[in-house]
Amino acid sequence: MILTRLSAALPWALLLYVAAAFVLPTEPASALVFYVAILPTLAACLITGPRPGWEGGALPLSFGLIAWSGCTLLWGTDDGHRSLKFLGATLATACFVLAAANGLRHAGQRRLMANTLVAFGAGNAVFSVALTLLTNPHAQRPGGWGITAHPILGAAVMSVAYLTALAQGLPHPLKNWDRLAAAAVMAVFIAMTESRGPILAAGVATVFLCAVGPWRWGLLALGAAAGAGWWALPARLQHHSTAVLVARGSSHRFEIWRYTAKLIEGRPLIGHGLAANLHLNVFDAGNGDETITFPHDLYLSLLFYSGLIGLGLFAALACLLTWRLWQGRGTAEFPWLAALWINLLLVGLTDLGQITKGPGTLTLTLWLPICLIAAAYPTRWRPVPS
Repeated sequence: MILTRLSAALPWALLLYVAAAFVLPTEPASALVFYVAILPTLAACLITGPRPGWEGGALPLSFGLIAWSGCTLLWGTDDGHRSLKFLGATLATACFVLAAANGLRHAGQRRLMANTLVAFGAGNAVFSVALTLLTNPHAQRPGGWGITAHPILGAAVMSVAYLTALAQGLPHPLKNWDRLAAAAVMAVFIAMTESRGPILAAGVATVFLCAVGPWRWGLLALGAAAGAGWWALPARLQHHSTAVLVARGSSHRFEIWRYTAKLIEGRPLIGHGLAANLHLNVFDAGNGDETITFPHDLYLSLLFYSGLIGLGLFAALACLLTWRLWQGRGTAEFPWLAALWINLLLVGLTDLGQITKGPGTLTLTLWLPICLIAAAYPTRWRPVPS
């Protein structure tokens, strides 16, 4: 009886973890919620509850990618004795995917996840912007709070919540004005971080959302809300402009990518392992000498850490999920999930590293969208009913 009740709490444990990521002040604190809330309920679910849907290959490919990522620790370089840490992170990533396969299988559960992302993402954005205004209004790139504390990764996480709010608000902008308001404040936060990759990814996904439905006047409402939110900021914060983004240059990205490509040539098939580092020294006028440790690109990272085999597994998963989304076009969840997928594929162009880092920013930026799509479209013709 106790195990049955604990098993039924798994979807709520997932919601609790996502909420905690936006509320608690550090990633280690929200990771603790993951271990305390999700792992026991997942174990109970596997013992007593329904098994995850393995139809169609999305989940087997996900676990194959995670397992191969962990296997690279066997032959890869270990910089700083980090193999044990990454082994634990890989197992935690597998647990999250397995929990989401069980806890997001029904449309009602996915709606609750969407509402959680919107409510706590908007709350995080409001608090982060207010915190910047009060404590460091002249900061060049203000961070957020908790999981959004890092400007680039924070913007990537916030874009998931932003697109969720936008997908809920655009179909009925007058009725769902609160969703558009939430999207506007999250868009202001993303713009303030000056993170060009997330801004580009969220921008393209926004255009997609506006194009897939008869929501032209919803787009006007969104533009008005975003404009009002921007001009409401004090003048001293409006230096966060496109000109500033361009002035920062490439942030050494092309140098990092060229260096990574040379290292990939040494182990093209199996990679250098999760615990490897780049060890690239660059000079930044603002920060002085800096050592770059990871490729700052999802696809080069897959090649560097796990080789062509890892990239091939991810490509197979990406093709499968894209095909499932295409087959599910016209369903209620398609605009939202397709926008999250576009955002993920584009945001990885300028950042992201190891894909199995355990509970944290990658969980919400990469694995949550993958799990939502796999849960919504598990088979060729049958979206999971409510």
